[in-house]
Amino acid sequence: MADGNLSDGKVYFAEQDGTCVLRFQGAISYTLGNALDRFLDDLFARGGFAKILVDLTGVESIDSTGLGLLAKIANFVRRRDGVKPLLFSTQPDINELLSNICLDEAFVLCAQLPEHFPDPARGQALPAGNPSETELAQTVLEAHRLLCEMNEHNRAMFQNVVDAFERDLGQT
Repeated sequence: MADGNLSDGKVYFAEQDGTCVLRFQGAISYTLGNALDRFLDDLFARGGFAKILVDLTGVESIDSTGLGLLAKIANFVRRRDGVKPLLFSTQPDINELLSNICLDEAFVLCAQLPEHFPDPARGQALPAGNPSETELAQTVLEAHRLLCEMNEHNRAMFQNVVDAFERDLGQT
């Protein structure tokens, strides 16, 4: 984390030569979840890319919804290609969090960006959108379900969140 002065989070994307790059910057919170989830669904449905690179080098913090959406990326790539996607992170706090949630097992973690890394900041920022409370709650629920599916450690940590959202959304 930065010095307690977190900037609003953004997710940028760019596609170049069959590679989709997602660059997360600032404080990544559940409020970005719906836009990111919709983007990922569209990206996965349309295909047309060989690989996805995730850049967390500019992240100050990331909440459990953001972590669950990272799990969604890893699951898609693993199911489609049988490999782990690359995730770049130079922040010790973020790396420790990724390890605690076992995302270090779902991605190949890289400590520095390659020399000729595509710059998503030249691409487009995901639009924030204006999801309803129900849409936002559904995104948070799905992200936490994905975390629970990863392993028993995560299930113990996040099952109460899943249960609460399922109750609130009438899905129990």
